[in-house]
Amino acid sequence: MANEFVQTNQDDAGELLRLQMMSLRDSFRHHQNQIRNQYDISEIEMEIILYVDKHGPQKMKHIGETFTIKFSTLTSLVDKIEDMSLIKRVNSKEDRRSVLITLTKKGKKLVDEYDQQAIKYSDLISKQNDEAPSLFTRILRMLAP
Repeated sequence: MANEFVQTNQDDAGELLRLQMMSLRDSFRHHQNQIRNQYDISEIEMEIILYVDKHGPQKMKHIGETFTIKFSTLTSLVDKIEDMSLIKRVNSKEDRRSVLITLTKKGKKLVDEYDQQAIKYSDLISKQNDEAPSLFTRILRMLAP
């Protein structure tokens, strides 16, 4: 009987955690959709912007390979993002035939706005108690691929 009670509590805790994780996911998704709608960009366009922000200036060819996008499709995507002044094309100094994609100030501002919710949540977690950030870090390590 005692084992049933322990198992039920673990099941309830597991279900609560599952619901909380889904709520967190939905909250991020809602925030991200709002930002993308504000800038009128698609998910793949945003992914390209985030990739360039994280990895620095990137060759068009490398972006196409990373996202498995045909070069003609990528050119259209980059044209649109560039027309919005979020990225710019620059010739590589090492190989003048190569074109690098870099973020503009406006593109960096978009990334900063996109990241604001994560920053807000991390601030809330860190203010809970001294152990909260390290607990969250341990959880992320368990979930990392």
